[in-house]
Amino acid sequence: MSESIRDRLRRFTTSVERSDDLSPAQRAGILQGYEEALGNEGPPRLVLIGESGVGKSTTVNALFNAGQAVGHSRATTDRAWSIPVQQVSGSNGTLEVVDMPGLGDDIANYPRYMGLYREVLPTADAIVWIHPAKDRMVQLVQQALADLFGPSPELVGRLVFGLNKADEIGPHDWNAPANLPSELQWAALREREEDFTRSISRVLPTWRGRAVSYAALRFYNLTALFKEMMYAVPEQRRWVLEQRMDLADFTALVDRKLLRAATARTLVEVPAGEPEPEPAPAPPQPVRQRREQPTTHPPRSVADALAALSDAQWRDLHADRARFEEFVRRLEQGSAR
Repeated sequence: MSESIRDRLRRFTTSVERSDDLSPAQRAGILQGYEEALGNEGPPRLVLIGESGVGKSTTVNALFNAGQAVGHSRATTDRAWSIPVQQVSGSNGTLEVVDMPGLGDDIANYPRYMGLYREVLPTADAIVWIHPAKDRMVQLVQQALADLFGPSPELVGRLVFGLNKADEIGPHDWNAPANLPSELQWAALREREEDFTRSISRVLPTWRGRAVSYAALRFYNLTALFKEMMYAVPEQRRWVLEQRMDLADFTALVDRKLLRAATARTLVEVPAGEPEPEPAPAPPQPVRQRREQPTTHPPRSVADALAALSDAQWRDLHADRARFEEFVRRLEQGSAR
């Protein structure tokens, strides 16, 4: 998303407030009606599917800064036959979360669960199916998808598949200081995503998404997961979900010394104080060559350099995990100085 929906809404209200073509009473009336329309729009509803312990509540917490109780030694969700709709308070507003019972606990429960699923799924803005990244057993998932979405193909577009606990995939050598997968884990995760996506496409050929590996507890790759959720939500409701977004920052778990080193090097590539140009629609602009030395005086501290960045430059730096990953890889290989 080149421009967030939140930015567009803010720009609309600003244009109304500054309009010379409207009287103060007209401006107040438009803004009041606008606020009432926003308030009357129902909160986004997420239907979560996955076995107990796969990290559904933790995922919601990481995406929306929500205060859900997270169970570790026991199941958080109630396995009652009636499925409650949980009102979850995120930092940017309320969500409705429906935590569906796992489909694999007992074959005797399967037909009854199917009835519940067929009743609940049409009410979802997004259906988030969470599966352990290391678990290659997908036959039950495929069977359930065929049973549920074969009769309801109109719901296929709302499906999102997240492969949680990316840090637990083999060879189990997560780079804890950088809070990133190792080279071998990174390759295994890409292979796992592609394999899982193919498995889903075999039973749902009209599904156009892709499985996303992430680690909710480590705040890893949440941006990619949320992007898939945005694509899955019906277009007229996407702004409602985007408005609640508050992704946990994966750099909060990065070693402070490594983060300072990576930030300081990256700041050399982002000239402070320059106005952010509007992106040309076509053709794409060539990638700016990295400078070996900054053209301005070196900042006294990383904090000084951050303070000198424009809002647009800070958002770009803060959100671009790929640049940070690349620096870490160079550092590990001994090529970064």
